[in-house]
Amino acid sequence: MSYHPTQSYSHGSTFNSPTRRRLPLDCYRPAGWKSSITRPHLHAPIFFDYPGQARQGVSMRELRLKGTSTPIQGANDLLFAHTGLQRVVFRLIWPGYEHVEWCRALPVVAPNGAPITRVALGLQIASNFAHFVEKSQYETPTAREWMITPTCVRFEHLFLVSLQNTSEGIWQADVALDLC
Repeated sequence: MSYHPTQSYSHGSTFNSPTRRRLPLDCYRPAGWKSSITRPHLHAPIFFDYPGQARQGVSMRELRLKGTSTPIQGANDLLFAHTGLQRVVFRLIWPGYEHVEWCRALPVVAPNGAPITRVALGLQIASNFAHFVEKSQYETPTAREWMITPTCVRFEHLFLVSLQNTSEGIWQADVALDLC
């Protein structure tokens, strides 16, 4: 596996909060992946915003606390409806914690066959981040800038901005931190 830091998935958005900043997105590329003229088909990003607050993200803590009643723009939009996908591969790569492997299959279809909603997908992503933060706070980071500890970065600082299809079959979250 290899990692490729990039800002190309950030869409250059600026945050309204002066204390919010974007977590660098290190894109996962499968072993043997080669840049070629023919790029695989990548799906459009899926954004998570409060109503009227485009590209600001949604608090992952609020997603975990309020669940499907979290006020999200397009909360009940059906995602992946025409893709034929049953699940997506979600990878989480945190700067300084690249040694902490986090790869999960997220179901995008309910047992009854209905496509997942935006808010339900956001809740799955927030839950993955909560578990990752819980696990990683006991790991030694290779860089201190984004260190996960009770005195530095905590789960309640995380905002889900979007879910990006960074490589064929791989999805990663674009995340912001609000360190008030």
